[in-house]
Amino acid sequence: MDAVTIKSRSSSFKTFLKLIPYILRKRKYFAIAVASMFLSSLLSVLIPSFTRVIIDEGISAGNFQVIPYYSALIIIVTALMSLLGYFERYASILFSQNVVFDLRNDVFKAIQRQSYAFFDEVPTGQLIARVTNDTDAMSRFLSFQLRSFINAITLTILAYVYMFQMNFKLSLLTMLILPVMIIVNLKYSSMIRPLYSTIRYQIGVLTSIVNSNLSGIKTVKALAIEDFELERFSRENDRLFELNVKAAKIRSIYGYCGRLILGLGMAFILLYGGYAIIGGEFTIGELTAFNSYLLMLMWPMRALGFFISGFQRSMTAAQRLFEIMERLPEVKEKPNAIELPPVKGEVKFEDVTFSYIKGKPVLKNISFKVNPGEKVVLLGPPGSGKSTLIRLIPRFYDPDRGRILIDNVDIRDVKLKSLRRQVAFVSQEPFLFSGTIKENIAFGQPDASMEDIIAAAKAAKIHDFIMTLPRKYDTVIGERGVTLSGGQRQRLAIARALLTNPRILILDDPTSNLDAETEKALVEDLKEVMKGRTTFIVTQRLSLVKLADKIIVLDDGQIVEMGTHEELMARRGLYAKMYSIMLEDQKKVSPVEMPIRGDSD
Repeated sequence: MDAVTIKSRSSSFKTFLKLIPYILRKRKYFAIAVASMFLSSLLSVLIPSFTRVIIDEGISAGNFQVIPYYSALIIIVTALMSLLGYFERYASILFSQNVVFDLRNDVFKAIQRQSYAFFDEVPTGQLIARVTNDTDAMSRFLSFQLRSFINAITLTILAYVYMFQMNFKLSLLTMLILPVMIIVNLKYSSMIRPLYSTIRYQIGVLTSIVNSNLSGIKTVKALAIEDFELERFSRENDRLFELNVKAAKIRSIYGYCGRLILGLGMAFILLYGGYAIIGGEFTIGELTAFNSYLLMLMWPMRALGFFISGFQRSMTAAQRLFEIMERLPEVKEKPNAIELPPVKGEVKFEDVTFSYIKGKPVLKNISFKVNPGEKVVLLGPPGSGKSTLIRLIPRFYDPDRGRILIDNVDIRDVKLKSLRRQVAFVSQEPFLFSGTIKENIAFGQPDASMEDIIAAAKAAKIHDFIMTLPRKYDTVIGERGVTLSGGQRQRLAIARALLTNPRILILDDPTSNLDAETEKALVEDLKEVMKGRTTFIVTQRLSLVKLADKIIVLDDGQIVEMGTHEELMARRGLYAKMYSIMLEDQKKVSPVEMPIRGDSD
């Protein structure tokens, strides 16, 4: 037995130990299932004994009164077994579904508490596969395979008790089958577990491809890359097919090994029993009953193989679930975190350094101060760290070094919800959910009144459009807001952000996907939205630069320039170069657009 196999079994056992608290919570249903199963097994081992009496004391002895009596007993026992089987299966389903219900909830809670970094590295498809496929695997194991294993152990013990009573020597010889079966099944386990782990991962890969393809299906069609996507899907689907075929081959080989071993055992019993009957040591009824018990053992032996296969598969699934549940978020609240009181909106960065990958900083020694109500525009070449910087303010990530303060309070000392209630973030491509307009605006505050929802919509200049719709605020929009224009989606996202009346507003390139006319209208509306709020705007657009009280220019993760438009133009540095490029781009789109004050130089 190699080290990998030992480690695999040890890992499976440790994973099962983690499941025990979930099992114990629903032990009532489990106890009913096991009790029903035990009574059913107890009754089932009586039938071969009744058969022996019918043959030896009825048919062979010519006493026909014995036959109907024991036949009736067999019918009664079978009926009771059916009734117990109903309770066993029903309780097993209740048990497994309740356990999986708790597991699924805990996994989803764990996903919800993860930080942004978690979703940067784990594909959505993998998470969907874990919440759905892996919990389904757990359900099958708990409802059928675990119960079958316990049933197999019980039935084996009871069958051997009766067999030893009939013929001690023959029973002892048949027990030699057990270690052979165990060795075969352990070999099967060592081969199948890593394969199942790979299969489950591959299912996640395939789910990720489907999820990303369907989410971006319009882009796929617009670029006419359906064949490329089909080839990519087919390649991974072929990989999954090959893995499943390999697993099926292993199951087939080892599944029939068990039948072969039992077949040899039965042949030996018939040979030995035949000689024993001729020698007067055994009766025909005893041989028939003994053979029935061995046939009865066929299911436990096969169930052992099913259990090992199912156990390995389900523990692989469970381990994937526990990986999420046990993962600590990178951004954590301190045990003594305080509620952030209503803020004025002063934001201060003090020597902040941040990296996604250790040793490769994206931001380096960032220090600046923004006064309450100031409008700050962040500029810089692609990859300069603009979007990363604004994501540190609501603590989507924590800096490696330095600190960020709001109203002189370190944001790591406050509760996350109290921070994010006062910091609104509108992304470049806001996500809208499939639901009504009202539900989308109130998504972050489901208990908001209709008056507050309308007020937020009015502030975002989307109310008048909503009122033109047939169902107004109850109008259902498609997933990701596909039925709305880019400007309407942005305004809805802004309305959602404004519903909490945040003191700090963060806009990540809000006009990047808008045409010139829509952009101009949105910029005018933003002037009203930003009044009285400290606002950070990441942009490469001239129209938004006009709104700035302060401009911060980043390059290679460092602040290279900071000041007003006039101050930075006078320096003729990176900002002046970028501004000239933006001005040329603006003229191509809207030649009559006037430059910002002080641009005549």
